[in-house]
Parts: sequence; C-alpha cells; structure tokens
Amino acid sequence: MVVSSYTLLALALVLAGPVTPISFALAPIAHRIEPWFSQSWQLFAPDPISEERGVLARLACRRGNTEFTDITTPAIVRSNSRRVFPSRESRIVSNLLVQRFMQDPVSQRLAEKDIDRPRELTEVARKAERDAEQTSARYAAHRVGCADGSQASAAQFRYVFHRFPGWSRRTAEDDQENTRVEESGWVVLQ
Repeated sequence: MVVSSYTLLALALVLAGPVTPISFALAPIAHRIEPWFSQSWQLFAPDPISEERGVLARLACRRGNTEFTDITTPAIVRSNSRRVFPSRESRIVSNLLVQRFMQDPVSQRLAEKDIDRPRELTEVARKAERDAEQTSARYAAHRVGCADGSQASAAQFRYVFHRFPGWSRRTAEDDQENTRVEESGWVVLQ
C-alpha cells in the first residue's frame, strides 16, 4: 500500500502530540511509521511536580526563641542565581523533607487496607523521622542562628505543603484546602 506524503505528515503530527482519542483511532495505521518516527511525552514530564514544600524553623536561644524563618527559599534562590555551577544546598532541605515524610511501600499498603503496621516497621519509620529532624535542626541552627550570639539548644519546624490544583483548574483562585501546615515539637540539638 502506498501512503501519500500528506497522510504521513498528518500521522506524524498526530503521533507527535499527546495521547488523544484521535491518536487511539489512528493507532492501527500509525504503526507503519513507528520504526522511523516515535514520540514519547514522558521525556518532558515523566513525573510532574504536584506539591510545593517548604520549611520554617525557629530556634530556642539563651534569651528566648527566634521567630519562624524560612530555610527553604534562600537555598533555592542561591541555586537559581547561578546557572553554570549552581549551589546544591537546596537539596539538603528537600531531601530532608522527603526523608521526614517518607512512608515505606509496605506501610503504605497496610495503611490503605486499614491494617496496623507491624511494630518493627513503625520503629524504623520513627527513627528515620528523628534522624531527619535532627539533621534539619543542625542545618537550621547553622542557617538561622541566635541573635544574641549564643548556641541554639533546640529547633522547632513548621512544614508547609501546597498542593497544586489540576491542570483544568489552573486559572482558578487558590483554595485554602490546598495548603497543609504541620508543626513539629522541639528537637533538642545534640
């Protein structure tokens, strides 16, 4: 079967775009150009970001507590200000956030089935949370510091999670239920 160049062009345009009902309808015909022309949109956004996360920290100093200070944004600004050799400091906070709120797959499946986690899994998860908060406390003490020059004895965190609305609601006003705030207890610096 001879296929015209206009037909190939139309097939290429349909296949180059995202998956639509048209691309499904043309799938039996499209396999003819598949070895020469294929497109996967996973290359551009395999796992798009759906939530923005931030951490505010305050320290317990000799003469009282500091105010909550954003420790996420300054590192991101430093990273974005130098495109050639960017600072990787923003990864410290983001990786600690992942570790602090990470849930292992087994525990996640048990929670979905409304089954209590075994004690060993709970202890491992709590240890990971404690380690992440201890490292975050040391980072906050280094970045925020006490105004009176003393050493901080403890740190407290306010975690802010802002879930992005779906693409269909991208122009709608932001909703308060898309933002979640959690506060930690005081983490004693060791």
